[in-house]
Amino acid sequence: MLQELRSLWDSLPHKAPLGLVVVAWVALFHLLGNSTLGYIPSESMFGWLQAVYEGGAKQGRDDELGVMIPWLVGAIVVMRRAELTAIPKQPWIPALALVPAGLALHISGYMVQQTRLGMLGFLVGLYGILGMYWGRAWMRGFAFPYLLFLFCIPISALLDTLTHGLRLLSTLLSTTFCDWVLNMKLERAGTIVLQKASAATQGFRFDVAPACSGIRSATVVLLLTVTFAFLNFRSAWRRVFLILLSPAFAVLANVIRLIVVFAVAEAAGQAAGEAIETKFGFATFLIALGCVFLVARWLKEPEPPAATDPRPT
Repeated sequence: MLQELRSLWDSLPHKAPLGLVVVAWVALFHLLGNSTLGYIPSESMFGWLQAVYEGGAKQGRDDELGVMIPWLVGAIVVMRRAELTAIPKQPWIPALALVPAGLALHISGYMVQQTRLGMLGFLVGLYGILGMYWGRAWMRGFAFPYLLFLFCIPISALLDTLTHGLRLLSTLLSTTFCDWVLNMKLERAGTIVLQKASAATQGFRFDVAPACSGIRSATVVLLLTVTFAFLNFRSAWRRVFLILLSPAFAVLANVIRLIVVFAVAEAAGQAAGEAIETKFGFATFLIALGCVFLVARWLKEPEPPAATDPRPT
């Protein structure tokens, strides 16, 4: 493997001038990358990003997932090292058009104090720089792992409306199932679920919090589904179909988790339900990923026809 990685490195032309341009591009966003100084006292986009990741971790958001993206992209490059090595690499001047496009995005974000827009501009411009030195074929071959860098952009703070909608949807679906199938007779007020105490039950009260809305699992499941789809399918429609289903898988998994929480709380009390809610959150990911694998098995592509020997027998 080390020899193959060395071959990949050797196949990359113009490394010295490309490195200088990349350093200049990074320096621009480090020195003039963030204008929201009233919130984060750093002009660096990377300093702003680190602060957002750390703050998101304290608030239970998934923004810090972006820290893992470079490692994931690196792993994909290692897995596809032979394919990337075989790509012809030569300068392609039209890719340079992405650099002013990235600068325009950055300037717009800087003026309206939206550093996230500047991050998008950084990625767009960097992709153009790589394409300018390594060519159009490289841009096509490297497009999939590079697109994963979009998951580095922290957007959870912008999803409050969606999070609230998912909370309502998960609460509605889970309580409806418990009422109709399990005959639990729950009362729902928005995202609050109640069961009154009776001679047979102790009663419980749960509030489906933002962390339990399914948005956290949806983000992770979407990332894993995108990676799985591009690594395992060649046809575009299979990739798109599986990716579009991933949010529904995350919601379904979260609804199943809430149903189990309510059923356990009815049988063993509020404390037991809360234990399931807090200690078995990983089950949400397992259920969602199980759905991804099942659908992927159904979507399995036919094997390519075996090559036939043209020589007469």
